[in-house]
Amino acid sequence: EVAVKIQRQGLDNLFKSDLVNLRLLAVILDKLDPKTDGAQRDWVRIYEESARLLYKEIDYTNEAKNAERFKENFADVPWIKVPDIYWETTSKRVLTMEYVPSVKINNIEEIERRGIDRKLLAKRSADSYLKQLCRYGFFHCDPHPGNVGCDEKEGGRLVYYDFGMMDEFSTGVRKGLVNLIYSVYENDEVGLCNALEEMGILQPDSDRLSVERISRFFLEDFQKTLKASPEEEKWINQLSPEEKKKARAERRAKLGADLLSVGNDVPFKFPPTFTFVFRAFTSLEGIGKTLDKGYDLTRLAVPYLKELLELREGSVVRAVVKQYAEKLGWRKEDINALVTQPRQVAYISNVIRKLEKGDLKLRTRTLESERAFERSAMVQQNQGKLIVASALLNSAMALSMFSTAPAVASQAAFGLAIFFALQFPLGALKVRSFDKKSKVYGF
Repeated sequence: EVAVKIQRQGLDNLFKSDLVNLRLLAVILDKLDPKTDGAQRDWVRIYEESARLLYKEIDYTNEAKNAERFKENFADVPWIKVPDIYWETTSKRVLTMEYVPSVKINNIEEIERRGIDRKLLAKRSADSYLKQLCRYGFFHCDPHPGNVGCDEKEGGRLVYYDFGMMDEFSTGVRKGLVNLIYSVYENDEVGLCNALEEMGILQPDSDRLSVERISRFFLEDFQKTLKASPEEEKWINQLSPEEKKKARAERRAKLGADLLSVGNDVPFKFPPTFTFVFRAFTSLEGIGKTLDKGYDLTRLAVPYLKELLELREGSVVRAVVKQYAEKLGWRKEDINALVTQPRQVAYISNVIRKLEKGDLKLRTRTLESERAFERSAMVQQNQGKLIVASALLNSAMALSMFSTAPAVASQAAFGLAIFFALQFPLGALKVRSFDKKSKVYGF
C-alpha cells in the first residue's frame, strides 16, 4: 500500500500574494520593534527565511530528499520510523510514499487502549529532537501531532511524516549549540557566553561583564531548580502570576544595572533559523505534557549530556581524559599558566607602575551618569520643540496682521507651530516612561 500526496492547483500564486503582505508587515515590525529586551530582531530576514522554507515545502522532490536524509540519520534507531519514498512515481507536485498507519501522538485514549507507554513516548520525542539539533543539525520544523504518530512496535515507535518544512544549522552553529547546552548544565557562564557568540546570538563587541553576571544569576537558579524535586521548585512557566511578579521584582533588585545595560546596548541578535526551533520546542512541550503530566524537557536532557560531551570532544575516551585532566590541573591552559606565571607577574607589576605614574588611565562605565545625561538630553530636546512652536506661532500671528503677507506663509507657520506643539506632550510622556523604567531598575 502507498500514500499519495498531490499538490492543489494555484498554490504557488496564493503564496506569492500572501508573502507580499507579510513582507510589508515585516518592514513595519522592523521600524516599530522597541528591542527593550536586549535582542535585535531582523523581521525582514525572519520573513525571508520563512518564505524560503515555504517555497521548499511545496516542492515535493525536495520533501522526498529530506525524508530520505532524515531516515538515514536515524537508521540505527529502531523506535523511529520514516516512510519509504517511491521515486518512480514522485515529481515536484506528486509525492508517493510507503503507507504507514499510526495513532496521532496526542490521541491519549487510543494510545492507552493499545498499551503504549506514554512516558516512554514523551522521553523518545525529546531525545529524537535533541539528536536532530545537536548531532545532525538537520531538524523537523513542524513536529505537531499531525506530523508525528506512534504505534506499538519497539514498545512505542515514533512515526514522522511531512518533511517539507526542514531546516539545518551550519557546523559552527551546531557546535555552538552543543557547547551552550553543556555550559548550562555545567553552570559555566563564561562558556555559555562564548557559545552564544559562536552561534552569532551574542555580538562580539557587547558588554560581556553584564551578560555574564545575568547568565550567572539564571544558571544558579536553574541548577537550584534542577537539583530539587518538582514539588519543591518550579520552573518560571509553572509559576502563578503573583509568583512571577515576585520573581521579577527580586531579579530586578539583584540585577537592575546589568539588565538596564543589556536593554540599552542590545547585545543579542536573533537568528531567523531559531524561529522554527522555538516553534518546534513549543509543539514538543505540548506533546510531552499531553503524554506525561510530569514531562520536563530540562530534566530529560540530563542523561543526554554524556552524548553531548562525546559530540563536543569527538570521542568518549578523549572526553574522559579531558575530564580527568581538568580535575588534576593537567590541561594545556593549566600548564601554560604555570610556565608563563613569572612573565604574567612582571606584566601586572609593569601595569601597576604605569598606573601610579599616570601613564595609564582607567575608564569606568557609570550607568547613573549615563541615565542622567540621557534624561537631560530628552528634556532639553522637548523644551527646544516648545520654543520652536512658540516662535512659529508668533511668526504666524505677525504674518496674519500684515495684509501684504501671503496667506500661505501664515498658514504654513500655524501648521508647523501645531506640529511642534504636539511633539511636547509626546516628549513629556517619553520622559515619564524613562523615569518609570529607571525606578523599576533601582535608579
